[in-house]
Amino acid sequence: MTRRFVRLTIGFGAAVLWATACQPPQSEERAPADQRPTSDLVAASAMVGLPAGTAPADLPDPASEGALTFEKYCSACHGIPSPSAHSATDWPVVLRRMWLRTEGLPAGYTVPVPDARERVIIVNYVLDHAMQVAGTELPAGPGRDLFTSTCNRCHELPDPRQHSEQDWAAVVIRMRQHMVQMLRQSPAQSEVQDIILYLERASKAES
Repeated sequence: MTRRFVRLTIGFGAAVLWATACQPPQSEERAPADQRPTSDLVAASAMVGLPAGTAPADLPDPASEGALTFEKYCSACHGIPSPSAHSATDWPVVLRRMWLRTEGLPAGYTVPVPDARERVIIVNYVLDHAMQVAGTELPAGPGRDLFTSTCNRCHELPDPRQHSEQDWAAVVIRMRQHMVQMLRQSPAQSEVQDIILYLERASKAES
């Protein structure tokens, strides 16, 4: 399934499926703004070990409507995730889960919930900048199996050519920090080095 097909499918279906199936009850009364403990929610999010997030200026095409809408809603509860944190097949599931959570919060929390149009904008934005997934055949070499078994714990395998040889070390170290924060089984330092060396070599492999 191509990314374009996924975009078209979600673009037409998101407004109907996600916006209608997940709408909060219309009769629900919300507390006055000065009585809503939004700060409590933000503090709780910070305590569960979520990754720090991406600075708004570092988002792809940061001045676009997609980036601004994505930033507005994601930053209400936690750090802004990088659009490349998930693949095009994973993002719709992740977004729907987030919207269900925000809509299920008690009325006292002032967490904004995107409307149908904004959801389509967000979906299209993250799909445009989603993780490039590795093909069926990864380049051979020492560290390939370790890369596969480690990175598959949290997400689909990224294409080694998604980052340059110079960038992979910082990316892998950041991912390991995320695994520690999220209480996932993380690789030992020697394994981190093996993964970095493999990705540095594989990033130069011809497609």
